[in-house]
Amino acid sequence: MFASGAVGTACVLLLAACSQAGAPPGAAHPSPSAPAGQATGPEATFMAAYGSYDQQKILDKALQVKIARCMAMNGFTYHLSGAGTGASSSEMGRKQWGGQFRMDLTNDDVTKSRQEGYGIYREPVGQTAPEDPNSYVNSLPPDRRQAWNQAMQGGGRRAEATLPGIPKVGIPSEGCIGEAYNELYGDLQTYIRVSGLMNGLGIPLKDRWGRDPQVVAAVEPWRRCMKSQGLPFEGWKDAVEAAVKLYEDKNVPRQKAHPEEIRIATADAECSVQTGKSRVERARFVYYQQRLLEEWEPQIGQYKQIREAALTRARMELGSAR
Repeated sequence: MFASGAVGTACVLLLAACSQAGAPPGAAHPSPSAPAGQATGPEATFMAAYGSYDQQKILDKALQVKIARCMAMNGFTYHLSGAGTGASSSEMGRKQWGGQFRMDLTNDDVTKSRQEGYGIYREPVGQTAPEDPNSYVNSLPPDRRQAWNQAMQGGGRRAEATLPGIPKVGIPSEGCIGEAYNELYGDLQTYIRVSGLMNGLGIPLKDRWGRDPQVVAAVEPWRRCMKSQGLPFEGWKDAVEAAVKLYEDKNVPRQKAHPEEIRIATADAECSVQTGKSRVERARFVYYQQRLLEEWEPQIGQYKQIREAALTRARMELGSAR
């Protein structure tokens, strides 16, 4: 594996990018009535354990500082990544943070829909992945590149966890990556199990909710309502996808919502309210949130303890690194 691959795996694993796991198409464009950062009920309990976006940034930076120090002791330079530090990246990161716990698969805010549709026009476009500050490693002689990766990942052993209904997750348990994670989070096997759970819970949560008989039944009257307005969509995600496609033409201005997006989103919200679809969907989502809280209560509590202890260590690390 090239160095850039190792760096990417170490520094973004199990973070914000994973919080959308299990979400169907359209979930990247949350409903206007479900803004991030306003958690209530079971979602608030999840987020109290999961922590904030800004706290995670502290943990990420401390992890990289530890990796850099370890690599220096092995005779290599490791440059800290500035990925996701731009204003638009931070805004998007905060918006998506904790999305696995959030009900973002329905829309019943008629007023906001009339003003800005689903808000798709505000999504950043044309962003490219930030340059890897350690890409210089790829130009090293093969033996030095191999030594760099050996220092980063050790001999290839990994701490892994497989959880019901959630894809297997893992991180290197050796080398500077394993050492840094161990110093920050403690026992790696325990950390990977509980962090994999917290980041992957959106998969069983939204899967159970999507197959709920009451949720399925609530779609039919909404579908008839939408069809009566000339919008024959099978489901909510189809409506959102149609709105997304309006912006595929790069010449379409994005200063404000496309009129057709507003028409689709407004009809969606009105039909959701009139038919009671969103009321059923939200009630059943809370039901499954609560079920998962009860089902995984010990692990969620353990993750919270590990994260809070790691945050204390991270702040001490960054304070001493200044």
